[in-house]
Amino acid sequence: MQTNFITITDFTLGEEGLYQCCKSDSGNWTGGAVGHGFLVGTMRGISAATMVRWLGGKPGQVTGKVMQSIDVPTFQAIARAFYWRPLNCDLLPAGLDAMVFDFGFNAGIRVAARQLQAAVGMKGAALDGDIGPATISAVLDAMGSPAGPHLIGTLTDMQAAYYRNCRQFNVFGEDWIDRTIRREALANALAQKAARAPAAA
Repeated sequence: MQTNFITITDFTLGEEGLYQCCKSDSGNWTGGAVGHGFLVGTMRGISAATMVRWLGGKPGQVTGKVMQSIDVPTFQAIARAFYWRPLNCDLLPAGLDAMVFDFGFNAGIRVAARQLQAAVGMKGAALDGDIGPATISAVLDAMGSPAGPHLIGTLTDMQAAYYRNCRQFNVFGEDWIDRTIRREALANALAQKAARAPAAA
């Protein structure tokens, strides 16, 4: 939902932390892979390659100093342009927006989109990683079905399974799973708040 953008991105900010520069982390390199481009670090979860894209595709403009200068408004602008809007979170029901956005920010938007599509029963070629009108319609139909109340839990299980299959799970897995649990708690709180809103009006 559009009204949840600040709440959800604040959560993501808290999960991602501030500047770090780790040589073995592909996100710290402007080329998006270890040893490719320049080692400049990440800030507030914004990878070096993402910052290159944000600045028009010129790796030489992205330095460690530039990365360290990423403030909250810049983070929010990048988050909205590269994650929130492509995932169509304005149109997702409360709770699902949190599950899809934060996971998409962490694991990639196409992974997050395909998981949502699978969770609402889309199959085959429909699992295209694009949350367009067909996916939004399927989500709304699913929300009105008996499966609706369980969709947040379904996505939690799918996201945890994705992390467990990641190559670096033995290094980051505990943090990823803990984040998934906190993400689910936020999603449930937002869904419950939205459900109470008509009665309070």
